[in-house]
Amino acid sequence: MMEIRIANQDDLDWLVMEDDVTTDWASRCIRQNEYILATGDGNPLGFLRFSLFWGRFPYMDMIRVRPASRKNGFGTAMLKRWEEETRRQGHQLLMTSSQEDEPEPQAWHTRNGFSRSGQLTFGKQQAVPEIFFVKDL
Repeated sequence: MMEIRIANQDDLDWLVMEDDVTTDWASRCIRQNEYILATGDGNPLGFLRFSLFWGRFPYMDMIRVRPASRKNGFGTAMLKRWEEETRRQGHQLLMTSSQEDEPEPQAWHTRNGFSRSGQLTFGKQQAVPEIFFVKDL
């Protein structure tokens, strides 16, 4: 059975392993309720991490579903939960991005109502342009 919920401190070790961030950063995000977790039969299968771009616009930093659980609706369910949370907080726009050479994530964003909004390059830090997407709520 699928459950979509806000992550808590009990999820910290799994999130650090799956999200490839430091323990301090993941713990901070948990305290700020910036992780949404997808579970199946009580086991974590994916997460969505977000923040506020410029302290103002909800921005999906990362969404990841374990490979064996992809294409089962977990990602879309986490996105819907995030949309509900941001609407409840009075936000009217969502943002996200993916690298230009990642066609599958771009297609997923588009299927879920996001529109391409622009791109940035980050010099030596990331040679491939980052494509930004927005979605009106």
